[in-house]
Amino acid sequence: MAVIGASNNMVKWGFNILNVLVTKGGRQVYAVNKNEPEVQGLTAYATVADVPGPVEVAVITVPYLDVPAAIEDCVRKGVKVAVIISGGLAETGGEGASIEKQAVEIARRGGVRLVGPNCMGHFDTSSNIFTVPYLPPVQKGCLAFITQSGNASQSVVAQASEVGLGFSKYVSSGNEADLHLEDYIEYLAQDDNTRVIIGYVEGIRNGRRFLEVARETTKSKPIVIVKAGRTEGGARAAQSHTASLAGSDLICDAAFRQCGVIRVDETAELVDVAQVLLGQPLPRGRRVGVLSTGGGAAVMAADALMKHGLELPALSLTTMERLNSMLPRRWSHNNPVENGGEPFDYESLWTLQEDENIDATVAIGAAAADMNYASWVPLPASLAGAVDEWMDASADREIGGVEKARGLMEKHQRPLVMANMGLPMAKKGRVWQKLAQHHLVPYLTVERAARALGHLVEYSEYLGVAKGSR
Repeated sequence: MAVIGASNNMVKWGFNILNVLVTKGGRQVYAVNKNEPEVQGLTAYATVADVPGPVEVAVITVPYLDVPAAIEDCVRKGVKVAVIISGGLAETGGEGASIEKQAVEIARRGGVRLVGPNCMGHFDTSSNIFTVPYLPPVQKGCLAFITQSGNASQSVVAQASEVGLGFSKYVSSGNEADLHLEDYIEYLAQDDNTRVIIGYVEGIRNGRRFLEVARETTKSKPIVIVKAGRTEGGARAAQSHTASLAGSDLICDAAFRQCGVIRVDETAELVDVAQVLLGQPLPRGRRVGVLSTGGGAAVMAADALMKHGLELPALSLTTMERLNSMLPRRWSHNNPVENGGEPFDYESLWTLQEDENIDATVAIGAAAADMNYASWVPLPASLAGAVDEWMDASADREIGGVEKARGLMEKHQRPLVMANMGLPMAKKGRVWQKLAQHHLVPYLTVERAARALGHLVEYSEYLGVAKGSR
């Protein structure tokens, strides 16, 4: 690999990309800088063509006027792929667009494929290649991310890490002068390390091919996309950001539905939906059972679930009898099940999961609640040992409860989604680790939980698993 525009200046892309490649290790990395004999302790070469060894991938960080010449050097060297970080090209119109077109023509004549330009780079956790330097820490996983915006992707990666989701691949596609969104989707559809594809999209270059590729991909792997540029102002911003033509929002919405793409409204929702797709079985219907430790949360859950087209069926007689035997008389005696303000009871959850009238379950106020509440209560130092012992025993009980709930979820093919109503979980605790392992980390609001579950149901209907399928 070579970094064209490698730098000793810590604020420049050429510094940080070279640094991350060298730090990750595992491959030969060359520095290309026509003005410096040495960059970050490496011998610097005036052009990539001067590099003594073979170069398969080049990362280009030079000013936009120098991009065509850098591509010509890549052609001479036999480089297979160039990742163009440089901006100021087609997104600016005029001269920039002309220079980008020139660079693409040179690349295509010479057999070089281009990522970008105007992008942040890419990574592949299976081979530990990172050309993107400005992201939060990334853990290995099975979530792939295609984004036409570099900055927008930073919060998505951070939020995914917050709930324990890891990534297989990431590409900041930028202006997509050569390789397009549908090319990346087609590749990821065949990638064994990827289970779910998410994307931030401002415009689609080849609508017909996108439909064909997406329709084929969603048969086996879900695709979740934020499509920005809904409004006239957003469309104008997209044009100046990545040279994207946003197109009609109504047409885009219909096209996504037709090919099974899950469209979400905001970047945080990408992570919410990815979590439920990775952790849950496909439900067989829209009927949801709710268990809550509070009445207000139960009401909000009912509203949110019905808003997203889900149903709250009556509980079976067997379930009612079992709940009567384990809950106080003041429980709601209905669905949602409000347990009268008692501590969360996993036995009640298991009972609800086995109800034949239920296709999915939402549990509110469950996971690690004891640890959260205990951290809020001021206690004398003399009780510290007793509290630690109690919390340790509580974690043991809850982990057992989670494992059984997960077993019932898989046995009956009924999703289980949790919400903790804004309680910050103890993320270093054993309970959180267990939940993260199974992609069951609670949502911070019932609205987010309901919305994610609604998308899961719609995808299940699209595939013909759920009743009422299209």
